[in-house]
Amino acid sequence: MKAMVYTAPLTLEVRDVPEPEPDDGDVLIAVEAVGICGSELEGFASQSPFRIPPLVMGHEFAGVRLDTGVRVVVNPVVSCRRCDLCLRGLTNVCRRRSIVGIQRPGAFAEIVAVPEANCYPIPDGLSFAGAALVEPLANAIRATRLAHQVDPLPQRVAVIGAGALGYLTAFALVRRGVPEVVVMDRSPARLANVVALGAHAAPDTLDGEFDIIFDVVGSADTRAISIAQLRPGGAAVWIGLHEPAPGFDGLNLIRGERSVLGTFCYQDVDFRAAIALVGDLPSDLVVSRPLAQGVEAFSALLTEPPPTIKTLLLPRTEARVGVDAIEVSA
Repeated sequence: MKAMVYTAPLTLEVRDVPEPEPDDGDVLIAVEAVGICGSELEGFASQSPFRIPPLVMGHEFAGVRLDTGVRVVVNPVVSCRRCDLCLRGLTNVCRRRSIVGIQRPGAFAEIVAVPEANCYPIPDGLSFAGAALVEPLANAIRATRLAHQVDPLPQRVAVIGAGALGYLTAFALVRRGVPEVVVMDRSPARLANVVALGAHAAPDTLDGEFDIIFDVVGSADTRAISIAQLRPGGAAVWIGLHEPAPGFDGLNLIRGERSVLGTFCYQDVDFRAAIALVGDLPSDLVVSRPLAQGVEAFSALLTEPPPTIKTLLLPRTEARVGVDAIEVSA
């Protein structure tokens, strides 16, 4: 079968690989649509130790179960379901967790093996392309749900970053009925996307105080902003993973009784909520390409991010453009 493989540092190739052999409890999924995630771009470009070549990445995907023919979207977070954290419902931070596309072979391939328990039926009327957005939307729903537990009725909320996850976070906040959602980003095209949702654009910086600030970028600078612009008693929700340096003023945190919440992936309730909500997203913000053009698509996203929020690869498409490869200089 064809797969796009992270073969060596800064190198991707579309090549022939053996079909996966399912372990006990696994099923085989014919992948119909898989999104390219910003974390994959970041991990590939920075040679993150969490993604070790050779590896088939891809964790935002939907397809068809080969054993039953049922259309499914897959939760890529594989937890043990037995430990103290899993029994508390904290499956997303299970100490034994693995993630499809990181510790397990992923969905930048025609077929992938996943636990049957991680498969969710796709509702009638929802396309494979729409279902491939469930995973990133579940991240946004998890983050906004955490914030809701701190402040159930925030009046003024900011999102730093208007890429795919920032856009989806703004979408979730607008759907929750937050009166004022402000999104900060340097890209006019991305800001236009969130303005169409009903959010307000902040092209340079955030002005004034906010009840909640979501940092979807995760740099030292954006984390500092997420603390500095909080009202006393407010909360910053950190989603982005750009760099480990915190970069914030700890005394400001203490004296204003501000708090920071880390959020990672999602739980079952978030994933199911995303399935129910994903059909309301506009379809014109997604572009699709065959897997054979996956290296080209990856390269384009690294060099010049498009105004759309997501690029999908279609491993089962009949379009075949041959085997290509890319090597990115460090």
